[in-house]
Amino acid sequence: MLFMATNRRIMGGTYGDEEKSNFKFDYLYDYDGKARGQDGFQKSGKRAFETALLQELERLRDEDGINTPKVILYLHGYNNDYHDSIDEIYDLHGKLTVACGYAPVIVGFSWPSSGATPYYLSDREEVRDSVGAFTRFLRDINDLMTRNEKDCFSVTSCVAHSMGNYLLRKGAEYLSDHLGTPVGRKFFDETVLLAPDLASADIEVDGKGQYIAHFSRRVHVYYSKYDRALKASSIKRFGGNRLGRHGPEDYDNLAPNVIAVDAKAFANSEAIKGEKDRSGEQVSVHSSHRYHKKILSDMVQVLSSVDRDQIKGRELVADDERMVLRNHYRLR
Repeated sequence: MLFMATNRRIMGGTYGDEEKSNFKFDYLYDYDGKARGQDGFQKSGKRAFETALLQELERLRDEDGINTPKVILYLHGYNNDYHDSIDEIYDLHGKLTVACGYAPVIVGFSWPSSGATPYYLSDREEVRDSVGAFTRFLRDINDLMTRNEKDCFSVTSCVAHSMGNYLLRKGAEYLSDHLGTPVGRKFFDETVLLAPDLASADIEVDGKGQYIAHFSRRVHVYYSKYDRALKASSIKRFGGNRLGRHGPEDYDNLAPNVIAVDAKAFANSEAIKGEKDRSGEQVSVHSSHRYHKKILSDMVQVLSSVDRDQIKGRELVADDERMVLRNHYRLR
């Protein structure tokens, strides 16, 4: 089932590419399943959203026999208008349904990307302007989980793609100011960073993205050296290596719960050739992590909290010059 939260402002009868004022956002639910570009959510409201979400989890448990259904928060990247952001969770929902064997619950957070390739830098400004609303959303989700902690039977994970990782980085940082470093229950069971448009050093222990690891039981970073979109991002970011293209800068300086996965064997133009997205367009290498069945297979095992060494279809990357730290794998 699909849900959405968005801080986009309604413009011309639809959600546009400007953010709401005062860090406001809408809770959307009751996806209508209409044709692409005409589909959307028929209802809104925080309390009714929460009720619908909890009812779906109970339905999955009681009717479908899924004892620990998955709730996935999804953060899209740049170059996505509102309907593009719906397309992304629609496609991801379909792919994960096949890979998981049942339909997970996906909650998209649609921040006001312009939906146009040339506006990379303006989209980055929109991310910064969206952090306040996103942090408020995370606080609401934390409150919902706390209120239902005794009865909770689902697992909550986060999947962020491209520039959505920057929103997650900033949101986790701001959330730490409100909640401090979490003790005991983590905010996310699993966090998956797909082609993250972050600096390679951000995910390290003392990096700007360290709070992602603080709020996650485990973090997986998927990267590919063939990601040309992130090569362009490196140029725009003054030549700095991007995490989604180069992987972490220093594997000895990662938190114990952070794992990098080299996905280049399948996140490349040849491997993804012929794979189409919902619009019928060829899937790019930058988006391939959400479509290629081998990467999805690894991701589903991650979301199911399979031990890092027990995940099928990957192998440990060893450095002969040092002790092997089990935080670097490659897909095969």
